[in-house]
Amino acid sequence: MLSFLFPLIIAGLVIFGIFAFVRRLVRRKRGVVEEDEDRFSQIFLSKEDAVSQFFFLLSIVFLSATLLAFNYDFGSPVSWRIILYIASILGLIIAYYYKSVLPLGLSLIGIAGWWGAQTAFWAAGKDISMSSVFVGLMLIFLILYVLGHLHEIKEKYKRFAMVYLIFGIITVIGALFFLSTQSGLEFLDELDGNVKFYGEWRISISLILFAVVLIGTLFYTLSRKLISGYQVMAVILLAILFCSILFTSGAEMFVKKRQLTSAGVFWAVVYNIVIFFAILGLIFSGYIRREKRLINLGAIFLFLLILVKYFDWFFQSLDKSIFFIGAGILLFVVGWFMEKGRRRVISKLC
Repeated sequence: MLSFLFPLIIAGLVIFGIFAFVRRLVRRKRGVVEEDEDRFSQIFLSKEDAVSQFFFLLSIVFLSATLLAFNYDFGSPVSWRIILYIASILGLIIAYYYKSVLPLGLSLIGIAGWWGAQTAFWAAGKDISMSSVFVGLMLIFLILYVLGHLHEIKEKYKRFAMVYLIFGIITVIGALFFLSTQSGLEFLDELDGNVKFYGEWRISISLILFAVVLIGTLFYTLSRKLISGYQVMAVILLAILFCSILFTSGAEMFVKKRQLTSAGVFWAVVYNIVIFFAILGLIFSGYIRREKRLINLGAIFLFLLILVKYFDWFFQSLDKSIFFIGAGILLFVVGWFMEKGRRRVISKLC
């Protein structure tokens, strides 16, 4: 699975980088000059910076591929997970030393992937519930979100702050999106194992350590007034919600014979309420922080939420012709209102 996932991630980073670079060139030709105070929040500071970041990114990828090839030729004396970890740490060093955004993004994905693969390896040997892997990854991305705010202490690290924030926001909201559907609840049922997470001490210590780091960074960031009390409360509630999966997931607990159980209905309602308020909180946070990108990201998520829930709730119950006519009308009306509201909010920030 990882061999299929990482090429897609790398391709996505490259495409995103090219898009940002082209967008910057177009804005320059049109005479749009970025404000000095927003300079350090840009992905690329110049054409030379863009080229150097791409070279750093490719060097990390090729180094990882070379190490994996040598390891295979010598009979795999070390695990591929160790090589992934070493390459990710090297990417972090390069990112912070040379102030490069793309290597940072790739390294964060690599570290999260390494921990997920390593935990799955520990769990598989003792038939431990794989929910510990999912919960651990969610705690990691919540920590990344908090670290994003913490990086706003210094102006030169604001470029890194947006990377941490976007990774944390997209992953957590994406997970809530998935869990709010029947497929997501079926996924939780499939995570069941004969032994809970505390059957493996390394997994238990990792999860406890993640929780301690999350709480510590949260309150330190709050003490520096880089995050509001409402955001702290939201992160803690999300952490509790994800950690509850460790104790609530089980075989056919949420879905039985393709139908939601009473527990499944309850948790579906909970996840749908949480995802709705999480998206509204993202938009409100962007407005308070005067961050247009957060507002735009929240608007996209809200549009997708309405679209996904329309398909999820009415696809089976409505006649198909009525369903698609209603979908077209809904998309037009919601899109028009959301774009109008988004422009009004952004105009107040300018």
